Amino acid sequence: MQLKSEFTIVMVTHNMEQATRCSDRTAFYHLGKLIEYAPTLQLFQNPGQKQTEEDITGRFS
Repeated sequence: MQLKSEFTIVMVTHNMEQATRCSDRTAFYHLGKLIEYAPTLQLFQNPGQKQTEEDITGRFS
């Protein structure tokens, strides 16, 4: 957490809890295509794309 005040850090994870806990912004990709990019809390609490919502709630499209 201290490093992110000085550096840009890119983290790839399938762990939604880790992404929520560690990131300021989150990108959701599916099969190499960017589906959504938003502030982390916004993406997880109110996703703008149906495919993002289905993935983070476990209902895969």
